Amino acid sequence: MRISVYVDDEFGAKIESAAEKLDIKKSEWVRIACTEYLSASDSVKSAEETGPDSFDNENNEIIEAQNKEILQLKREVEAQNGIQDAYSKLISEKDQRIDDMKESISRIEAMSITTTDQIASSKDDRINDLSQMIEHLQAQAAAHSRVLQSSLKPALESENGKESTPDGDDDNVDMVQKPRWMFWK
Repeated sequence: MRISVYVDDEFGAKIESAAEKLDIKKSEWVRIACTEYLSASDSVKSAEETGPDSFDNENNEIIEAQNKEILQLKREVEAQNGIQDAYSKLISEKDQRIDDMKESISRIEAMSITTTDQIASSKDDRINDLSQMIEHLQAQAAAHSRVLQSSLKPALESENGKESTPDGDDDNVDMVQKPRWMFWK
């Protein structure tokens, strides 16, 4: 069926604008608008035919269903808020633990550096102490050697006058043979 309708320019511009928004032709938009209007008027007629009590009952059922849905949505929102709070607490606790671990690592690094420095310093001190001890022992050995030489020299000189040296080396009377275990320079 073909229907021709004449409208004023303002109403026509509104139809064109609405059709462009839906990206359809003007005639298609008019057909959809008429279909929706007729289906809406049919539901009003059926409501009038059934009477106001059935319409009120349907409305009450719809309202109750929507109230139940609203309560369910509120519970879901509360549950999500609880989950979000728990998640936020876990994140903050995790961040706190990470900060504590970083602090512990920094303390351990500082203690490690301090201990390493102390060990190196202690090692250097021990090396210095041992070097001084060796020098002291060498000086003591040299002093004992001089004392021995000075105490043996008169005895050897007196024996030299009576006998020759056991090695038969008469030229080196002043020299005392060095024992092999002494570290002389």
